[in-house]
Amino acid sequence: MLLRRLCCSLSSTPRSFFVAPSNLARRHNSFATMATAMPSANGHASPPPSLGDVRGNMKLLQSFALPYAPDMKVQKWKSTRTGLTLVWADFPSPLLNAYMTVPTEIFTDSGVPHTLEHLIFLGSHDYPYKGILDSLANRSFASGTNAWTANDHTAYTITTASSDGFLRMLPVYADHLFRPTITDAGFTTEVYHVDGKGHDAGVVFSEMQGRENTSGDLMELRMQRSLYPEGNAYRSETGGLMDKLRVLTAQEIRDYHAKYYAPHNTALVVTGPLPLAQLIDTVNSIDDGLIAAGKAPGPSGPPGWLRPFLETPSATPPIIDGSLRGDLPSLTPIDADVASSRDPLRRQTTVEFPEEDESMGEVYISWVGPKLGSWIEEEAISVLSTYLTDSAVSPVQRAFVERDDPLCTDVYLSQESKAGSGIISALFTSVPTAKLAQLDGELLALLKKIAKEGIDMQRMQLCIRRDRVKLMNHLETKTSESFADVLIQDHLYGDAGGKDLFTCMDDVARYEVLAGWTSAQWAQLIDRWLVCNARMVVLGKPSKTLQKSLRKDTKALEKKRKAALGEEGLKELTEKLDKARAENDRPIPDEILSGFRIPSEESIQWIQSGRRLIGKAPVSDGVVEGQVSKIADDGQTTPLDKVLDDHLAPELDGPQLPFPIHFTQVPSAFLTVSLVFPTTHLAPHLRPLLQLYLSTLFSLPLQKLDGSAATLSYEDVVRGLDDDTVEYDAGLGVGGGFAENVCIEVKVERNRYAEAVGWLRDLLWGSQFSVDRLRVSVAKTTQSLPELKRDGRGISWSLLRSLTHDEGKSSNVSTSILRMLEFMPALSERLGSKPEEVVGELEEVRRSVFRLDNMVAAVGGDVVGSGGKNALQPWRQLAESVAAKQQANNSASSASPVHLPWSRSVLTPLGRQPSKTGLLASLPTVESSYAVFTSRGPNSYAHPDHPALVVTVAMLNALESVLWRHVRGAGLAYGASLRIDVEAGQLHFSLYRAPDSARAFQEAKRVVQAVAGVREWAGSKGKDGKPSGLPAPSFTQTDLDSAKSLLHYNVAEGVSTVSLCAGEVFSDELLRCAPAGRGRGRALLSKVASVTLEDVQRVLREWVCPVFEAQTSIAAIVGSEARMGEIEKCLREQEGYEVRRKTLPIVKGAKDAKGEESSGDESMSGSESGSESESGSESESEESEVDGKKGKL
Repeated sequence: MLLRRLCCSLSSTPRSFFVAPSNLARRHNSFATMATAMPSANGHASPPPSLGDVRGNMKLLQSFALPYAPDMKVQKWKSTRTGLTLVWADFPSPLLNAYMTVPTEIFTDSGVPHTLEHLIFLGSHDYPYKGILDSLANRSFASGTNAWTANDHTAYTITTASSDGFLRMLPVYADHLFRPTITDAGFTTEVYHVDGKGHDAGVVFSEMQGRENTSGDLMELRMQRSLYPEGNAYRSETGGLMDKLRVLTAQEIRDYHAKYYAPHNTALVVTGPLPLAQLIDTVNSIDDGLIAAGKAPGPSGPPGWLRPFLETPSATPPIIDGSLRGDLPSLTPIDADVASSRDPLRRQTTVEFPEEDESMGEVYISWVGPKLGSWIEEEAISVLSTYLTDSAVSPVQRAFVERDDPLCTDVYLSQESKAGSGIISALFTSVPTAKLAQLDGELLALLKKIAKEGIDMQRMQLCIRRDRVKLMNHLETKTSESFADVLIQDHLYGDAGGKDLFTCMDDVARYEVLAGWTSAQWAQLIDRWLVCNARMVVLGKPSKTLQKSLRKDTKALEKKRKAALGEEGLKELTEKLDKARAENDRPIPDEILSGFRIPSEESIQWIQSGRRLIGKAPVSDGVVEGQVSKIADDGQTTPLDKVLDDHLAPELDGPQLPFPIHFTQVPSAFLTVSLVFPTTHLAPHLRPLLQLYLSTLFSLPLQKLDGSAATLSYEDVVRGLDDDTVEYDAGLGVGGGFAENVCIEVKVERNRYAEAVGWLRDLLWGSQFSVDRLRVSVAKTTQSLPELKRDGRGISWSLLRSLTHDEGKSSNVSTSILRMLEFMPALSERLGSKPEEVVGELEEVRRSVFRLDNMVAAVGGDVVGSGGKNALQPWRQLAESVAAKQQANNSASSASPVHLPWSRSVLTPLGRQPSKTGLLASLPTVESSYAVFTSRGPNSYAHPDHPALVVTVAMLNALESVLWRHVRGAGLAYGASLRIDVEAGQLHFSLYRAPDSARAFQEAKRVVQAVAGVREWAGSKGKDGKPSGLPAPSFTQTDLDSAKSLLHYNVAEGVSTVSLCAGEVFSDELLRCAPAGRGRGRALLSKVASVTLEDVQRVLREWVCPVFEAQTSIAAIVGSEARMGEIEKCLREQEGYEVRRKTLPIVKGAKDAKGEESSGDESMSGSESGSESESGSESESEESEVDGKKGKL
């Protein structure tokens, strides 16, 4: 089912790679053969294959087009010799994706699947060098490689912007998958070791240390322990528990690999456009290599092989029984306070998680769902979840969230496929601790009421139609992910011959069946699966005591270990680690990298667009003196430009509009209509109210401005939006940046263009600020603040913005989490005592910001196919009705060009000239630290140094770069990266999950200065302060070439869907004002091609080195109180920063279990969305990345 995403319990990050000695000689049929030359296509087109056709080893089992999207085709092939499966989804796209998928069943908590996932990346038989896989990927128009480990499978991924590079990378990747080295040295550094200070360490261990005691992981594991008895693999923690990782051995991992990583258990899932002949030739080469290497026991596996999960004890579905019969010895016991009042249909258990703020917990409920292959029931439950939870008028949201005393701030209802029977789950977040145990009872009572009173069939039909439209939207915006999810699921649980595949993917046929269901049938579904079906309830309860005891236990363990080892033992551990590092970090021979040919840019399939601006062009801070606007004819005209011009021409002689409209024509079934409003003229005291304004925008009552004067309740508004739109969103920022501008977006089917414009008109100028609705919104936001305050990374960026941005001028800072911690509780009190005052201020916000002469409109999608020749008429009607309401003169002749500000216009003196200041804050809920260091950077895309700096940052941020090896590889931080912020004229260096941010910063400084040639290299130091043995860092021509290749992928990814493409055209021309206008990315690639190593050295010295000097930079750091003193001392005494502390305010109004007040994106911009919204391309926002670059997440 294309809409139902697979739930992954663990997303892991293989990051350190190692080397093991091996013979590099090329052999006949080896995996290396395909890495040096892509197979050539036949001189003529091959005939389409028929079912049963055999090409080499591969036999075609299934081939079909989606009946509702005939240009999207699926083929399933299987090797007749090894059983290797190939599943290919063929559709137009600039990007190609591979997901090498292995069902990984484990019956212990050793974490073998997860640790093996990491070790796969540490070198292979033909490529025994740490980092070579990512290094070669970077030369293939890709951004490294990726992987994840879930509860039932491990998937290894790569995405490229070139079919040439893609096909040459597959055999290299396959060699790592099937023939990894898995050495003891790799295990030591990547999985687990004890360092010279007696501390637990290792990449996997550190990752799980940061996850094991989070509320999400603790509740998920408790649920697994409560559903599945011993002997069932679904019970296991596939990531590995810390006490199990401490005793795991490399040999256990080798044995597991030998059993499960075999071709008969593996599927190569490929998505995107490829020549079939070349794809099959490539897979045949991999298959032949497996046979030659003795890695293929046969198409059905070795004697006694059991298909994971389906043919093992894991296929037994769980039984939830709250009576004494359900108390199996290996299941988690139920809570003592419910043991005396047994309910056969309910089991409850509580798990505590460490947290200083005890006011809010979580509730996790699971039911045993339909058996595999119950397609109609599974689809019905998916639609039911939409009906129950997807909007402010859905029954569960109304009863639990949309109230002034919320029982939770959000609820998610989902289902997950498993062998035997699936699992239906509900998660309630930010639940008042005192109400945890009662919440599922209230849910049950509500569900009974719904089933008894009957289903609102009009709304149910709307939900079915909406899910169908969302499916088509996903196929445009998340094409590869949508296909990969269902193809991976089919490999895990479907028929081996693929006979289930077509049925599984035909969602539309099931929607047609469900459209004929009666209210009674839906009520029966609720009764069967949610009311009369036994439920398992896990309560997540915050605990101050647990937090303190965990820290105490860790210190006691380390103290005991140090005493047992003694100085000599610790010294031996250091020597062992140094030896492992030396073995792992042998350099990759340059001839291997340089011999891997970089593809041609012509191999990228760019999406074509047409564009036209109507009205006066806005003025942006991005325009530099002497720059010519590229909105007019710039020599880059495309056929779609003429198509769009011809479509608009008949309307151009009509009345002029008081605002500009930018049209972008791309091939799409949808249109996105956006309104952008700068917040420049908003008074300082009103800026924080933008959060409330935008968060309530789509759920307020309104009066229509279409001449009817009809009034709609907030319920009518939400229902109407659900009926007419695909998704809607409101927030600060456009395309991942420009956060001093409000952007309101509505996405619709292309034949509903006029409705989209009408909704924007009525929402912005016809809405009524109902005090009741305002109180609900403020209550939800206030209740979520304790959870938001746990985000160390978001707080670090918020601290930085408080230094660099003027709060009186910046809407971004005025709506940040730091500001909301104080503002929201006070606003709640004002709504109680002086509601009319708040309403008056919101009206003032509307008058100041949401004016026609302060607006830029954008329409992106199939404008020409939207129906009729009336692209401008809806806007003329909007202008007329709004002008009449505001009784204002909005004539085009009197309107000045709209000014779209960049963040540099709201900077403080310190933001414009960073120097010496450091701001630190401690959070009790984080174990690591998060840091941002900022200096000046280029302030225009036309800056002559911009291309060279882009290349330099790409070289430093690349996986396995010098920065990566010396900071991440040494265990000093989980992520370290630089980011160019052209909009602010700044350069940022950020650290993610660093045990000690000051030490990580110092090591990064030493590396960058050594590469720049401004500092002599004196050796690198690791997490324990000992020399790491890494060689002096430097840049080579190969590094430069690889970075340029990587940038091709980054640019292509930013325009990889029609929605992204349309958004980039608008942003490039009107906001970024890039010299090339549309096509900024490709123009950048042209300039990047001429960047030399000398250019790189120069920008390193002039732009990058200053971010590591206190005199020319500032710092913002968040971390645990235990480490903050050391960090402050280092920054002050060794680096020269003038450091001060900031204490985060207490969240007033949040109640703990006793009813007492307790403490509790860098910007809470008030975004409200009606659906999953597509992330922006080439994001300028720090919140869009986890560690500042693409990586294995």
